[in-house]
Amino acid sequence: MLYQLPNGKVIEITIEQYLRLTDDELQELLAYNFGDVVDNPFFGSALDGKFMSYEDVYDTDEEIEPDLPDIDDLEKLSDEDFFRDDI
Repeated sequence: MLYQLPNGKVIEITIEQYLRLTDDELQELLAYNFGDVVDNPFFGSALDGKFMSYEDVYDTDEEIEPDLPDIDDLEKLSDEDFFRDDI
């Protein structure tokens, strides 16, 4: 898990280490300036894209239906489900 120190730096520790962390050990981490500055809010997350491929996120077997403005007017007119008020 990621734990943000009071000085704003982030360290990665396990939950067991966090639960055993004393105030003196926390002060030592601050005194030694331990940790890294993390600007990316998704750092270490599965949502940052490192652990997920495009195929995992989107089902590529599925046909994507185009939006109405992307369809040609002649194609709309020849469609059997088209009604004149749809334009």
